[in-house]
Amino acid sequence: QTRDSLYARARGVHTSALSDGERLVIVAEDIGRHNTIDRLRGECLRREMDPEGLMLLATGRISSEMINKAVKMGCPIVASRTSPTSMSVGLAREWNITLCGYVRRTRMNVYAHPERLLDADLAINELFTSVEYPVASLSGD
Repeated sequence: QTRDSLYARARGVHTSALSDGERLVIVAEDIGRHNTIDRLRGECLRREMDPEGLMLLATGRISSEMINKAVKMGCPIVASRTSPTSMSVGLAREWNITLCGYVRRTRMNVYAHPERLLDADLAINELFTSVEYPVASLSGD
């Protein structure tokens, strides 16, 4: 991402990204948090790319609907700069999704299934430290 992103210019959008653990594969911005994930899925379809196994990274609140979308896309890890809702935490635990919130350069809260994070640390760090704005948003409940 660059400083020329929509967020950097308008400050009123959310962004989501899919990562393979080493790089951001797809990034999507929109004024709606849910829409960013829908845009990611649409871009996967356009590219004929399967998102299964990719991490879903976000800057907005993690809702139960976002966990549902992550499950449908096959994303085992969901991480955000902000908080998850209580319902999303419950679903993440039930559906075996690693859920991280309040992700910062040197810390994060892990709400469900922390066992996956050793492999994911690099990509999460890249997302939340290499850009000057919150990348990717998950929509609220």
